[in-house]
Amino acid sequence: MKRIKEILEKVYVNEDLRKSVVPLFIGNPGLGKTVFIEEFAKEKDVQLVELITSQMSPFEISGIAMPDKDTKKMSYFNFDKLENLKDGDILFFDELLNGNPIVLNACLTMLEQRKFISGKPLPNIMIVAAANPQGMTPLTPQIKERFLWYDVKFDKNLWIDYMVGKYGITTSIGNKLSNLITNETFSTNNFNTPRSVDKAVNMVIKNVPTPYKKEIDVILSELITNTTKEPITLKGRKTLKPNETIKWVDLIRYKNNIKVETPVTKPKRKAPPKKKVARKTKTKL
Repeated sequence: MKRIKEILEKVYVNEDLRKSVVPLFIGNPGLGKTVFIEEFAKEKDVQLVELITSQMSPFEISGIAMPDKDTKKMSYFNFDKLENLKDGDILFFDELLNGNPIVLNACLTMLEQRKFISGKPLPNIMIVAAANPQGMTPLTPQIKERFLWYDVKFDKNLWIDYMVGKYGITTSIGNKLSNLITNETFSTNNFNTPRSVDKAVNMVIKNVPTPYKKEIDVILSELITNTTKEPITLKGRKTLKPNETIKWVDLIRYKNNIKVETPVTKPKRKAPPKKKVARKTKTKL
């Protein structure tokens, strides 16, 4: 994941590479590819024009030809989003490999010759793309060859650092959550991607029903011990005595003033008193 920023930086600052190279970062959903590219544009303080390829028509890329009554010729109209690009901006094709092949073919002139189909040249921009391998559209060699393909893998340590900063998880919890991600097979509807696990942790903490609760709740219930010699007061509602343990998820709930669910224990029913049965006595004759 860290290589994404390095690649973007080196392509962007080199005038020749910026005009000729289109990096394509391909990896599982939820790895943060889009976030890295968005953050890079913010750091450079330039406009990022994002085109979600799977939702586009070819005319939004190549433009469309319309008859002109006065000249009696066809005039080309470019997509306004692309007309607004300036030198130094970044054009970002997201979900590239889920787009219709017709849409991808419309990109060829723009990617290679850096101009619209109307002939108008593109500004001095950087073009970058991201994609998931799942549901990939069959591509022709000429489309594949327009990109430099970079495999993006899950960076366990980077993700754990992010989750520690966001939620204050322990390293042990981070490792267990990471195992869910690395073992994901994408065979069900709810995927254990970095993004979905992040959302699931947030939902479990806030007591919101989630399909991930069963596997996430067990991990977040790791016991935390007060190792200090003094009691710790949590938001005035709970006092943690020295050497007392508490579930990590409950600790975070107390800190964030979120309702902590306490297990309901039913009082034991007392057995009803046995009825005394009068003994029959035999009468001696």
